[in-house]
Amino acid sequence: MNLKKTFLSFECLILFGVVPGLLVYFQRRGGLPFLPVLFGFLILTLLVTWRDQTMRFNPPKIHKPLPEILIRLLASAIVLPLGTAVFAPQLFFFLPRENPALWLLIMILYPIISVAPQEFIFRSYFMQRYRPLFGEGPMICMVNALAFGWAHVFFLNAVAPLLSVPAGWFLARTWQQSQSFKRICVEHAIYGQIVFTCGLGWYFFQGSAQALQNFTP
Repeated sequence: MNLKKTFLSFECLILFGVVPGLLVYFQRRGGLPFLPVLFGFLILTLLVTWRDQTMRFNPPKIHKPLPEILIRLLASAIVLPLGTAVFAPQLFFFLPRENPALWLLIMILYPIISVAPQEFIFRSYFMQRYRPLFGEGPMICMVNALAFGWAHVFFLNAVAPLLSVPAGWFLARTWQQSQSFKRICVEHAIYGQIVFTCGLGWYFFQGSAQALQNFTP
């Protein structure tokens, strides 16, 4: 392994392995605000991208057909609500039923303030920066999916990372097939909107693990 790959391995391990673990530690000790943490990561990855001549903010797009993405979105729109109804019926469509104004606000703001930063960090950055380590095939998609899931332990429950691993795989595949930031943001946003609508969004906000213990809709 040459010096550059050694450095990239160390960087990947620290940023996407050690740092999320430390954030969980501090979360348990008193709580960290999610958005400042996310935007801190975003600024860091933007700076590295700006300085790394091998990476591009707008890589050349690869035009691929959409059926695979549409099938995944349709399956998610069926499976996630059914899973909520079976395994967490107390959460089923809770947000749009009980607080439609907040639900609508999330539908509008979530793609802008959460999805776009995440997709730059985990797809635009990760998939380009660590390509010398993991190649351009299934390996980098698998590592990316695991890193994406591990990052979601921040929410201190098992559901968020378990759902995020397959989502990370799908989004990494979309990046490989298109290299389109817009496309991965749209796909991620729709997954999230389905999750927040059907009720599973409860597991994707700070303090959900503690709050769920006292939750009685």
